[in-house]
Amino acid sequence: MDTPIYRFKELASTNDEAMRLAQGGAPAFTAVVADSQSSGRGRNGRAWVSPGGTGLYASLVLHPAVRAGDIPLLTLLCGLSAAEAIRETTALDARIKWPNDILVNMRKVAGILCEASIPADGDPIAIAGLGVNVNTLPRDLPERPLFPATSLVAESGHCHEREEILSKWIERTRHWTRVLESGGAREVVAAWNALDALRGAGIRVTQAGGPEVNGTEAGADAEGRLLVLAGDGALHRILAGDVKLNV
Repeated sequence: MDTPIYRFKELASTNDEAMRLAQGGAPAFTAVVADSQSSGRGRNGRAWVSPGGTGLYASLVLHPAVRAGDIPLLTLLCGLSAAEAIRETTALDARIKWPNDILVNMRKVAGILCEASIPADGDPIAIAGLGVNVNTLPRDLPERPLFPATSLVAESGHCHEREEILSKWIERTRHWTRVLESGGAREVVAAWNALDALRGAGIRVTQAGGPEVNGTEAGADAEGRLLVLAGDGALHRILAGDVKLNV
């Protein structure tokens, strides 16, 4: 099935443009791609550095026919699709750090940002944004204290085709969305858990408005929440938070 793809030399944010198109009636899996972004962003309003000519910056329009309780799984689903796309097109061992970071060799190579809108007179709209450091040179990457930024070229030693990664991400997102719409939430989570980068690691999670949780990372549950097994045996289920390794 052909996917409408809107291409731009530069945008402030592919997510913003995709949301504008979705609110104007764009069908599911419409894609917006920019060679660079002037105001790319990640979770919690963090900036995503988007230099031209080297990275993949894309957003997909989703009209998920799922129950409200499954909406949080879209972030995991799109991260799973991104990891699979990178693995299949580059042969790199891409894995996922909950909820939305893609790691190669424990370095961050890509991120996912899902944003939703629920119109008063219509079905939910979700926008899945993907940023991948594809052929970005190490000197052009931002500094990060934990899970340092990297790129596909830095990890593999050779350049990669952005279009190939985009095509595979759309394909895998379409597949997993259909699985979720068919009642396959557990199947989505199981596939995500199989690529969990931090399973069994000691972590601490900072929650907005909640206590810091320390323990062993135990994967994601059927609702997409992060499971953390504390030292006292308590199992915490984290809906939102920042994850760091205990080192």
